[in-house]
Amino acid sequence: MNTGLTKIRKLLTKKNADVFWLPNHEKSGQPDTHYLSGFTGSDSHLLITKNRSYLLTDGRYLVAAKKEALGFKILDVATHRPSELLKKILPRTGKKIILIDGSVTHFSSVEKLKEKISGVGIINADGMLKELRRVKTPEELVTLKKAAQISCKAFEKLLPFVKEGVTEKWLAKKLSDLLFDCGADSLSFDPIVASGANAVLPHAKPTDKKLKSGELVLIDFGATYKGYVSDMTRTVAIGKISPKLQKIYEAVREAQEMGCGVARAGVPARAVDSTCRETLKKHGLEKYFSHSTGHGIGLEVHELPHVSSGNTNLLEAGEVITCEPGVYIKDWGGVRIEDSLVVTKKGVINLTRRVGKKLIL
Repeated sequence: MNTGLTKIRKLLTKKNADVFWLPNHEKSGQPDTHYLSGFTGSDSHLLITKNRSYLLTDGRYLVAAKKEALGFKILDVATHRPSELLKKILPRTGKKIILIDGSVTHFSSVEKLKEKISGVGIINADGMLKELRRVKTPEELVTLKKAAQISCKAFEKLLPFVKEGVTEKWLAKKLSDLLFDCGADSLSFDPIVASGANAVLPHAKPTDKKLKSGELVLIDFGATYKGYVSDMTRTVAIGKISPKLQKIYEAVREAQEMGCGVARAGVPARAVDSTCRETLKKHGLEKYFSHSTGHGIGLEVHELPHVSSGNTNLLEAGEVITCEPGVYIKDWGGVRIEDSLVVTKKGVINLTRRVGKKLIL
């Protein structure tokens, strides 16, 4: 059963609309197209009515679409223009209502469509697709777990290479290769490898700087498997580090574990954020925590819900979130620890627990 299609059809009824239209061009709308149909190509149109589903794409993707988009009628866009098919689908008399998500369907595309179909009305349910994707199905959770397992396995294989003398760029490349070797279809994002003072930037890019004894190196990475991503961060010590660095690391680890411990269905998302901040405050480090505590993951690295101080919404069972507090001090560097967590009624299931968080020396 396609849960996404069921949700869209309920919305069509609720909004009193005739058809849902989702264009997918140059990856705008691609994750949503994947979610609703299973199609992984980068150029298509979805047209969904209360009882029919159509996918229009070009010759490059027709074979793949027929394999991936089960239950959809696959049409060649060269001979079936979206506007012409919509004319056939929409009622001949009365109101003609198309439902869109304006956050992924460009205004210019809507205006062109209105020029081609007289009397059409547009209902913009802005952001609805991200909301539909927020709570994962059991099948999605299985795939997300596999993506996390790939990441954990790759990191374990990387650890022998995390040593003095190698460059950040070399280590990032090695990690990328290991992710593919362990089963990744692609990378969730380019790995972040930042050592010493470079780690003051939460999203630092790897450089030619060599890892040095006495430093910490922050490694943030993820694997994509069947379209779904993983996201995790570990901070590793190079040789013997100072007691001060060890204390800062342990403070971040405590904050992260406290945040993970408070997360469960029915708890406000901001409670996870505030728990991490209060723990760092106890150690005098809260002013060095410069970003939100986490975010949802799924078909994209950053999805709903936002795990931040401003999000009063309650966490729901089936959401997959990250918990990733960090401390970043100028001229010194940074520490971040991140896990991917499935929210349940009783707490969380840690998808990246396999790789421990005790400081690796």
